[in-house]
Amino acid sequence: MPESSTIREAFEPRAAATGLTWEQWEELLASRTHPRRLMTLDEMAGVAAFLASDRASGLMGTIVNLTMGNLDD
Repeated sequence: MPESSTIREAFEPRAAATGLTWEQWEELLASRTHPRRLMTLDEMAGVAAFLASDRASGLMGTIVNLTMGNLDD
């Protein structure tokens, strides 16, 4: 999530180690996802709100994949 300072703190050293700027690193990460972009905080908040709601009461023992289809993990 590009808006998160946590992701930048975690990945900026990796970007620098490979000689990429932060923006280039973000583009690299986005290129590995199905929609070719990174998830936003708003999208993650929507998933969290859904999971916390009564509408998700039928979900049991479910893993929610929030990688945007990234297969690197």
